[in-house]
Amino acid sequence: MANSNIPKEQQSAYERWEMASFSDLDHRGRGMVATGLPKKKEVPSANPADIALVFEATRKDAYNKGMQEGFAAGMAQARELAQVEREQFLTLMNAFSNALESSDEQIAEDVLSLALDIAKSMLKVKLNVDEKVLLPVVLDAIHYLPQIQRPARILVHHDDMHLLRAHMADEIANDHWQIHEDSSIERGGCLVETGANQVDATNATRWKRITEALAQNNDWLLP
Repeated sequence: MANSNIPKEQQSAYERWEMASFSDLDHRGRGMVATGLPKKKEVPSANPADIALVFEATRKDAYNKGMQEGFAAGMAQARELAQVEREQFLTLMNAFSNALESSDEQIAEDVLSLALDIAKSMLKVKLNVDEKVLLPVVLDAIHYLPQIQRPARILVHHDDMHLLRAHMADEIANDHWQIHEDSSIERGGCLVETGANQVDATNATRWKRITEALAQNNDWLLP
């Protein structure tokens, strides 16, 4: 280090600069430094307790915001799922209701078909047991004729001929009815014919009218 006691004119250029710089800064330049250069602002040191409070407040805000957003998203998804389940439930209920209706209709059809079979069986038994069943059938068939035009004939089964002649003696005598045998006609039925009209009162035809009125297809000739 250069000697500070050496006169300035005898010092080298480096020594004069070095000494002048530090000496002036130390003894005479303090005022210049103070006025020419700005002082640094002192940054207050952070308090750990304040930092913790800020951190906790930020965490709570984020937590509450996340909870609200999550709740809203969850409710929206729940509503969508509830709507889907409601539609599925309504579809299931409609299918179940339709199945019940179809089942009820099928049961009703089966019961009606069974009832017709039973009725047909009972009628056939009655026709074979009660020979007088034919009489109201013949009278009803005659009643349907608009007018009696000769020749007027009643066609019946062989076993019904004598019964009919015995119970219709007056009608036969007054209106000149002719009673004829027809082997194709089942007992208990008849055909009534005049010059212009015919009334089919056979068992099969009368039974067909009954079943058609009930929207059924139940053949009289089938067992």
